[in-house]
Amino acid sequence: MKFFLDIDGVMVHANPHRKVEMEEDGFYKFNALAVKVLQSVFLVTKDELILSTSHRFRYNIKEWHNIFKSRGLSMKKISILDLPLEIKSNRRLEITTWITQQQLKPNEIVIIDDDKSLNELPIHLKERLVLTSPYVGLADPAELYRIVNRPSKNQKAA
Repeated sequence: MKFFLDIDGVMVHANPHRKVEMEEDGFYKFNALAVKVLQSVFLVTKDELILSTSHRFRYNIKEWHNIFKSRGLSMKKISILDLPLEIKSNRRLEITTWITQQQLKPNEIVIIDDDKSLNELPIHLKERLVLTSPYVGLADPAELYRIVNRPSKNQKAA
């Protein structure tokens, strides 16, 4: 499965009235609950993380691996959503264009973001969206579990 991941408002709160904590590497400290939620469904050997965040061009892939690993998230495959400049101004357009170009089926993707423009995604993609509150981030795993349709790694098999 391919996980499109935003950072501000998902892994880090986006409350302008609260300071965001920084890690020693100079990037934001991730919310521990958001890390736990993502860890609980992300299969390191099978899933791919596609960075759709506005921060995606700040670091190369190796640096992103180090950032995620130092925050407790090991990822085997990380990609950066990279499209022509004229498309980069709109998150909804970026994601839908990339999905079309890659010829992905909706059941192969999950979008985790706080960008309200994603409410205008086509219904078959909107059903794959976990829209977070920017002030809280990724805190409730229920919608994510429903979309990936797999048990949490923290749940024991029956």
